[in-house]
Amino acid sequence: MSGRHANRLVPLLLCVLAGGAHASAPVDFSRDVLPLLSDRCYQCHGPDATNRASDLRLDQRESATEMEEGRGAVVPGDVDASELVRRITSTDPEIQMPPAGSQRKPLAAEEVALLIKWVQEGAPWGRHWAFEPPRRSEVANGDQHPIDTFVQLRLAKEGLAPAGEAPRRTLLRRLSFDLTGLPPTADEVAAFVEDDSIKGYENAVDRLLASPHYGERMAMWWLDAARYSDTDGYQGDSTRSNWPWRDWVIDAFRNNMPFDQFTIEQFAGDLLPDATPEQILATCFHRNHMTNGEGGRDPEESRVDYVIDRVNTTGTVWLGLTLGCAQCHSHKFDPVTQSDYYRLFAYFDSIAEDGKAGGAAKPFLSYQSPYAQRALDETQRLVEARQPKMDSVRRQAEAEFETWLADQLQMVQNGFTAWQTLNLVQMEAVAGTVLKRADEGVVQATGPHPRQDDYRVVGTSTLKRITGLRLEVFPHETHTDGKLGRGASGEFILTDVKLQLRQRGKSQLREIEFVSAVADAEKNVGGRNYGRVSGTLDDDPRNGWTTETHDARKRHVALFALREPLLLGDDEELVFVLYHRSTVGDANIGRFRVSVTDQPGPAVRSLEKMPLEVLAEAQVTGVSDIEMPLRKRLLEQFLSSQAGFQQTRGELELAKQQLAALKAAVKPQRVMVLGERELPRDTFLLTRGVWDQKGAQVTKGVLPAILPRQGGPETNRLDLAKWLVDRENPLTARVIVNQLWQMLFGAGLVRTPEDFGLQGEFPSHPRLLDWLAVDLMEHGWDLKRTLRQIVMSKVYRQDSRMDAEAFERDPENRLLARGARFRLPSWMIRDAALRSSGLLNTAIGGPPVRPYQPAGVWSEMFMGRFRYVPSQGPAQYRRTVYAFWRRSAAPTFLFDSSQRRVCEVRPRHTNTPMHALTLLNDLNMLASARALAQRAVATDTDMETQLDMMCEAVVSRPPTPRERDVLQRELLRAQAYYRQQPRQAVALLEFGQPERRTVERPSEVAAYLLVASMIYNLDEAITHE
Repeated sequence: MSGRHANRLVPLLLCVLAGGAHASAPVDFSRDVLPLLSDRCYQCHGPDATNRASDLRLDQRESATEMEEGRGAVVPGDVDASELVRRITSTDPEIQMPPAGSQRKPLAAEEVALLIKWVQEGAPWGRHWAFEPPRRSEVANGDQHPIDTFVQLRLAKEGLAPAGEAPRRTLLRRLSFDLTGLPPTADEVAAFVEDDSIKGYENAVDRLLASPHYGERMAMWWLDAARYSDTDGYQGDSTRSNWPWRDWVIDAFRNNMPFDQFTIEQFAGDLLPDATPEQILATCFHRNHMTNGEGGRDPEESRVDYVIDRVNTTGTVWLGLTLGCAQCHSHKFDPVTQSDYYRLFAYFDSIAEDGKAGGAAKPFLSYQSPYAQRALDETQRLVEARQPKMDSVRRQAEAEFETWLADQLQMVQNGFTAWQTLNLVQMEAVAGTVLKRADEGVVQATGPHPRQDDYRVVGTSTLKRITGLRLEVFPHETHTDGKLGRGASGEFILTDVKLQLRQRGKSQLREIEFVSAVADAEKNVGGRNYGRVSGTLDDDPRNGWTTETHDARKRHVALFALREPLLLGDDEELVFVLYHRSTVGDANIGRFRVSVTDQPGPAVRSLEKMPLEVLAEAQVTGVSDIEMPLRKRLLEQFLSSQAGFQQTRGELELAKQQLAALKAAVKPQRVMVLGERELPRDTFLLTRGVWDQKGAQVTKGVLPAILPRQGGPETNRLDLAKWLVDRENPLTARVIVNQLWQMLFGAGLVRTPEDFGLQGEFPSHPRLLDWLAVDLMEHGWDLKRTLRQIVMSKVYRQDSRMDAEAFERDPENRLLARGARFRLPSWMIRDAALRSSGLLNTAIGGPPVRPYQPAGVWSEMFMGRFRYVPSQGPAQYRRTVYAFWRRSAAPTFLFDSSQRRVCEVRPRHTNTPMHALTLLNDLNMLASARALAQRAVATDTDMETQLDMMCEAVVSRPPTPRERDVLQRELLRAQAYYRQQPRQAVALLEFGQPERRTVERPSEVAAYLLVASMIYNLDEAITHE
């Protein structure tokens, strides 16, 4: 279609626009035109020179309006002369824009009409809204809150009216969650409901903002943005000790540190005059990135990655820009060149780091936390409380020992055999080795000799209980030089072993965990090398057991102790797998035998003769004749078989281990911080973003398109931080108030909090956003004040309930005609359950704690290197902000959390099955349900009062009559069941901390636990309303 014919469409398209949202109002370039040009045109006609299809740039007015032979891409006021109009209205694929093959969505008729109208109106130009400094709009509406004025003006334009105020109970619950991350107590709700004045609401706001829990709630926002974790990440994922910085963040929010100072200290606290340890500690923000210690990787590549992470995090958190898009080439949409990117990069390029990880990830600050001693004292009290029970149980066990000893002496009079050879029923190898049965249960490797192989033997035993396994490796004349294997050296390398259980005739396998391994001979090595038998338990082929350096012409033995005794059924078989997967290869075992034992405790952790073997050989006739050293060994073996004793000792040992860890935590910690090198590095633009492909040299500088400032070698991170919080910076204040709004409403005024650039969303209420940004800056960057301004508005206090018409008009509540309703984050759900149940430990700060997680949750991922042990005592009930965060395996109960691998500022709202399964089965929730049930039963009042108390604790209101009927019905059913099945009640309650497991009236508590769990799973209990 020719341009003449195409332009016949213009009047028709303008008719389309006449019925649209922008029919009467002038076209707003920033709101209406720029997003279309950015999305459809900048790919070929934008800032990125490497992808520009011609000299035409539609991101610059001068280029877009340049005239040639009476025509131009955009001719203000002249539709017929504007090539842009001809192209967007054409149906000719040779002319049409955007082109069919551009992977850009075609313009809709209304969008085409909008661009035509813009040209007709003179093509007024402007900058992207977010790159213009925010200006405070004048608000003149009497005593009405400015926030309410802005929102109501928009609602009136849309023909909508605001909702009324939320019920008092709902309002306080909303406010308490938003400002402290915790629900209100029943007493707080009662007092608030009684005082229904605006002053009563204002007092509640001030009380919550003054709460120490306010700092913890704000910290959860900031830790996600800071990608905070207690480990390095990547394959090594070593533990780090940066937790004092987390406490610095909490304190900064509690003390209402102005956000500009908060920014400056985290960017450049070490560069401040006479910097305090706390100001240097603050710079850990920019060391919270992942660190990579993988072998074979050039540390310089890792160092460059760390600097890139700091630039991108700065862009996301403070500027709301996707700066990472300029790492390899100039940004395709936003005015950020690749040179701009590496000028920012230069500010972080001379940190005194060398790309290493773990204990070598310098620079460090030696910092002693003021919060660790409290945790130590708390655990010391726990150890002291558990010791008397241990003493009592031991005395009782020792009293039973004499009878047991006499029985054992009688049993061994005719000798004792400690190990029983596995009765082999199947043998096979994966890579071709032929396994043949020899005499006395020995297995001989024959046939092909592959470089690596896995042996798998299946056998049975007459023993009813298995506690350990013995592997004997034999030399043989058919082996190389008569040694232990058939490879060139005659040695073997066993990289891993597995024990599994299956039912005869079935294929399903159950993994049986080993806890320790010992051997009579092993090569003495350090790190991940082949030598020690303990290396066979970690699923890592880079280490394992070899007897190299020892006599290879004699039998060698390894013992593997099971973590828990295995009860073996008559129809069950043991499957033992030997892995030969070393990088060396050619080192498979040639001849071996597998035996099992039922002897408990130390007997399977030592190569010495077992105590009963020694007793049999001693040939004594009476208990009094047993010598004291042997008697002590027999006592230890007896105690190891006593379940009650072992459980009590294990609980005490866990408390003591926690105490030992806290004794280390009270000492100065090595915290990763920023610090400059004596000799600065030269910084270069990296070609295509590749770490070792250096282009032109650059010097430090900020983003001139955002706020031009003088850069150069003489500037530093302190100048960068001051630029970020400069009164004229158009982005930082907007970005931060948008994140605060998002915390309270579930979504920001800009729904793309990480992107305020041209590909981001336009704000739903731009004048309100700017008013909040200016207000924040004009009042000293006071975050508490800004939050107070928002929550005091009628907009915030609106009822979140809606009818079908309101939902159809505005399903996502972008117009703010009602209160915000969204799912609470999982960390807040856990904290709320702890608070409502009475379990919450309200202590502030200190070393990380480990809430309940499913057993073995780290085993597969970390090949046995890390074992998750839940915290003991009151530490178990700390707030989630203090939970230990392993980068490659975030806490399992946080089903909607950020991964903390990179910076994230957009919340994840979810209603996945994992959500429901966690709330029903997770020990954190069950422990809270049990405690709430105990509270209800302890009131010793009538059923209705108890149920009311539980509902008021969890959802801040009593149940309705219909709800009460349902709760009573379910409670009566549960009571009837558990009164008939009291053992089931005890079994249900038997989990978690020993101090919490023993309860009075277990049948009643079990029944109330089920009802408490129902209440915790109500939608209302897990929803911000």
